[in-house]
Amino acid sequence: MHGTFFDQLTIKQAEHYSLPLVKQFYKKNGMRAQAPRGETIFVATKGTQLIAALRLSPAGNDYLLRSMCVNAELRQRGIGSYLLQQIQGELNAIECYCFPYSHLVNFYAAAGFALVDIDTAPAAIRDKFQRYLNNGKDICLMKHQQSVVE
Repeated sequence: MHGTFFDQLTIKQAEHYSLPLVKQFYKKNGMRAQAPRGETIFVATKGTQLIAALRLSPAGNDYLLRSMCVNAELRQRGIGSYLLQQIQGELNAIECYCFPYSHLVNFYAAAGFALVDIDTAPAAIRDKFQRYLNNGKDICLMKHQQSVVE
């Protein structure tokens, strides 16, 4: 289905020593995201080239999927979808939320996330979401549904 490009990708959890490289990757691709210790960061690499990354950031007893980024030169090729597909096992093992921009709802829905009402979210998630809304972000609240058919 994906062809040889996806066969060449390696998806893995980033080691703590590689976090500065992840931070550089984010900056190079136009994001102000961090890569702090204590978060679970997944990366997609092709050979030695980092081509995508995302963070699972603890928020109370739950997690927040943050800083999903694909190399600017490789976007719109399904790499982000592939990365999310490859970490479904990890996502199924936790309670995970995300705050996608409104135009990305279908993208995250295809990866098993569903829109949820803010009143159903735990306080730590609700508070972070409200801060983003107060800053004028056009975002939605979504939660990973733990039964994605592959």
